[in-house]
Amino acid sequence: MPPESADEFYKSESRYRTLVENSCDIIFSLNTDGNFTFISHAWKSLLGHDPADVLGHNFREFIHPEDIPRCETAIMTALQSNSVQELTYRIHHFDGGWRRHTLRGAPHVDENGVLTIIGIAHDVTERLRIEEIMVQSEKMIMVSGLAAGMAHEINNPLGAIMQHAQNIERRVSADIPANLKAAAEVGVDLDLVRAYLEKRGIFTFIGHIRNAGVRASEIISQMLHFSSRNESGIVNVNVTDVLERVVGLAATDYDMKKKYAFRSIEIVREYAAEPIFADMALQEMEQALLNIVKNAAQAIAGSAGRRSPRITLRTWLSEGMALMEIEDNGPGMDEATRLRVFEPFYTTREVGVGAGLGLSVAYAIVTKGHSGTIKIQSRPGEGSCFTVMLPCRGGASG
Repeated sequence: MPPESADEFYKSESRYRTLVENSCDIIFSLNTDGNFTFISHAWKSLLGHDPADVLGHNFREFIHPEDIPRCETAIMTALQSNSVQELTYRIHHFDGGWRRHTLRGAPHVDENGVLTIIGIAHDVTERLRIEEIMVQSEKMIMVSGLAAGMAHEINNPLGAIMQHAQNIERRVSADIPANLKAAAEVGVDLDLVRAYLEKRGIFTFIGHIRNAGVRASEIISQMLHFSSRNESGIVNVNVTDVLERVVGLAATDYDMKKKYAFRSIEIVREYAAEPIFADMALQEMEQALLNIVKNAAQAIAGSAGRRSPRITLRTWLSEGMALMEIEDNGPGMDEATRLRVFEPFYTTREVGVGAGLGLSVAYAIVTKGHSGTIKIQSRPGEGSCFTVMLPCRGGASG
């Protein structure tokens, strides 16, 4: 090879080596068995593994089990059709979590005639997370108008139902002179009328109507809360105190005591050593957190007997954000359910157990009302963990 050509070759080789070594994306090669034959330095910074510990290993050791078949299909298609293939998959991080990568890979035959797959993998975890938040926010904006309209439309007939149920009870009361006068005019004994109504359970039925009306009124209030927010009452409070108050509210809530035996659930506290303060509309935030705690109690009740019931509460400060975490050891949820958990009226409970508004109201309060973020991590059989993040002024002090 002429000196000029050799010189150009080494310059070119040096240039491409520099590009590969300094790329923010992972560049790799696989042999036809799926074993890594080359790994760029980016693997260490993005996934935590030392490249030397990855070379020679099969890609299947690092890919999420559910995504392995799609990766195998993409590799086979690339080899058979000599084409570029693109797919997104989950890959294991050294810390035990999963990152989402988008890969573009193509077959390559080197100067020795050896067939390999050359790939470039780009970490899209944060982009997909932000897109997920944006999609959820768009849903909230769209549905909030519908929720407000429904709430106002339902309020009028509901008010009439509850008012007339109350009037029925009043019209047969012996304590109202007008009732006694009307009964005398038609020749009936009001006490006997009341005895008959008691005997046939009419007052019980009326009571059921009123109780159902109260329950419906609570749902409407949640819908109105979901669609709007009162800007008043913003206070700077210690997030640990807020969580403690929410636990107290849950312990005294009638449904929590009756349906979910909340007092039998172990509450584990892992609070930050120093107080962390955040601005919030206190009652709204308590409602949001209480809805999450209720969801945790429901989940635990749904897996009764599997393990000792436990809810873990955590607080910490991260990059100017006050974080509150509520984790349960219930049955967890699959990815499809996790993606829909904040949707209004979406519920996995049987009919009659909740309206599917609790978590969507919590989402609206945190994101729309407090410029915060709420996210959930969950896997089947491993419980669920909700993290609420709020802007924190002045570090860990109020």
